Amino acid sequence: MTAHNTPSLMPPVDELVLHAAPMLLIDEVCSADPDRLHARVRIHKNSMFFEDGIGVPAYVGIEYIAQAVAAYSGWRGKQADPATPPRIGYLLGTRKMTLACDGFAAGSCLDVFVKNIFEDDQMGVFEGEVRNGETVLVKAQINVFQPASAPDQPEDTMTTTNQETTQP
Repeated sequence: MTAHNTPSLMPPVDELVLHAAPMLLIDEVCSADPDRLHARVRIHKNSMFFEDGIGVPAYVGIEYIAQAVAAYSGWRGKQADPATPPRIGYLLGTRKMTLACDGFAAGSCLDVFVKNIFEDDQMGVFEGEVRNGETVLVKAQINVFQPASAPDQPEDTMTTTNQETTQP
């Protein structure tokens, strides 16, 4: 799997993916074309999910793949209209995922490749790989959903915690 486009033409990842730190896990988009995208993740001791003795667990690779798919969607949106903001999308699951290692060590530079296999309106299927050099460490086929439009939510109803509290 390879993607082609001049790297200097690639927008910053935070303009393509609707995540913010610390959950924005991919570092850069290297290249893209109408069917695929190549992203990169650098692993360090401050990486999200990093554990001493393991590094970042290999199962986090599915999120690297999902975020590369989100970047692909954002890149395609920007091809149609450069002012297009990133849109929300959901990882529904995987039919098959293989892990060739337990974790990604600090100092690793991982390449994430995704390829669009099938699209039907709001649903999609992508093949993804996480590689260190030529070695495939994670391989998965993922199913994703991107609603045609996200419901508007007034800011006064948004919370900054994961649990509602009762107000007197």
